Amino acid sequence: MRFGITLKMFLAVLIACLIISLTMGYAVRLSFENGFLHYVRERDARRVKALSAKLSTEYAIHGNWDFLRERPQIWLSLLDAAQQESLQQENTEMQAVEQHSWQSFLRRGNVQEHMGSLSGHPGVSQWGMRLPPMTANDNTARSLAFEQHLGSVPGTAASDSSLPVPSSMPRSPGEYPPTTLLDANKQLVATNSAMQPSDRMLKSVIYNGLVVGWLDTRGPAIISDTADLQFQAQQTRATWEIAGVSVILAAIVAMVLARIVLAPVKRLVNATHRLANGDYTTRVKAGRRDELDQLAGDFNVLADSLEKAERSRRDFIADISHELRTPLAVLRGELEAIEDGVHAFNSDSLTSLQSEVAMLNKLIEDLYELSLSDVGALSYNKVPADIAPLVNASVDAFRESFKTKQIALDLVLPASLGKAAVSTCFHVDPARFVQLLKNLLQNSLRYTDAHGVVRVALKVDPLGWQIDIHDSLPGVPTQALPHLFERLYRVDDSRSRQSGGAGLGLALCRAIVVAHSGTIQAEPSYLGGIWIHMRFPIEASQI
Repeated sequence: MRFGITLKMFLAVLIACLIISLTMGYAVRLSFENGFLHYVRERDARRVKALSAKLSTEYAIHGNWDFLRERPQIWLSLLDAAQQESLQQENTEMQAVEQHSWQSFLRRGNVQEHMGSLSGHPGVSQWGMRLPPMTANDNTARSLAFEQHLGSVPGTAASDSSLPVPSSMPRSPGEYPPTTLLDANKQLVATNSAMQPSDRMLKSVIYNGLVVGWLDTRGPAIISDTADLQFQAQQTRATWEIAGVSVILAAIVAMVLARIVLAPVKRLVNATHRLANGDYTTRVKAGRRDELDQLAGDFNVLADSLEKAERSRRDFIADISHELRTPLAVLRGELEAIEDGVHAFNSDSLTSLQSEVAMLNKLIEDLYELSLSDVGALSYNKVPADIAPLVNASVDAFRESFKTKQIALDLVLPASLGKAAVSTCFHVDPARFVQLLKNLLQNSLRYTDAHGVVRVALKVDPLGWQIDIHDSLPGVPTQALPHLFERLYRVDDSRSRQSGGAGLGLALCRAIVVAHSGTIQAEPSYLGGIWIHMRFPIEASQI
């Protein structure tokens, strides 16, 4: 079974959130249990401290521990009183901390005057702080309750003891932490625990600097108090409930996130399928300003390139078919005319056939060289050569053709400009360089009107050397100039197929210039026609 990217992302986010939630829940649970156990131990330590002080007081009153022996209710009363004093001490400390915090806060802001009106309100301190209700011992009620309790114990008078009496009836032994009292000889006095005392856990009860008893108040290794266990269970349940809600929220967020993030990805996937099936007009909307937006932009650029390439391929096939068909049609017509006896088979007919074959051969040669240039297989044999004679020889080869068409052909070389000792020796492929010049001159000859001018100039400067070819009317629209070096491109109005040529010469010229690390461009000429400007860097070509 294959899973989609939406489901994969949803599961990935959900599992990650689930692991985080469970880990946090477990960590919070451990932290709470350890912290709560520490709190219980601190609470019991305060209780033991209060119990030890109360036992010292009672020992001072009675002089021995006989008043506690075999009297568990009195022992539970002492435990209850110690626990009440411990809670009261804890509340007092918390109030002191809160009061100190409020004082620090009031020092930072002038709010005392706003709180002053609350100081006389019941339950509000002079600092404007509402205090929690305190657990206070009613001495009268405690005395009456204890007197009634002692009155029921044989041989004991209510006035014989100052033992504190709890505000309510003593609770059962299981409701107090296990505590055992031993006398100075470590003999049992009172206990509410079934465990045997341990010497390692004994704490001394001091009176007048003497040890008068021992307390076994071993701290809990685990939480055993019923209320504490209920509170712990409640907090644990709340923790897992929060974790469960977090998982549900994580699932919702993962679903929404998967839909939001993967929506543009799905659009890209669908667009890619359409593009792969040949629909090159497919585009993807962009506008998110993120990586997906950049990907959508790159996709649109790729689609544009493929659409242009497909259009160029179709145009190329149509143009090549037309260019090949024209000379073949002429050849076929000439041969049929000779075969039918319309034309005599003589030197004139052979010349006509030869010109058509030459045109067809030139077209095939240009196509072949361009294909080699595309794959980087067009061979170049660069050698040190003086380009001035090459330019001069190429121009001389066309002088008669230009003269026949009544077009002036001018050549300007560095030596003719009066410059002394200008070197024109560079690394070039002489054959390809001559081919470049002849293609450009042939193009000017073909498209320049009669009685026009073509001017060729060679210039050398410290940064490189350049060749400029200017011709006269007709000109070329400015928007068409960047396309002149594209294959099979021609301006239909002034430079059409009827003038001759297949539109491959300038494309081949650009390939030769680029192979010599140069640049070529077409611009409007001051003579009214086209200015072909070629420049070559001197670092890459000078001897």
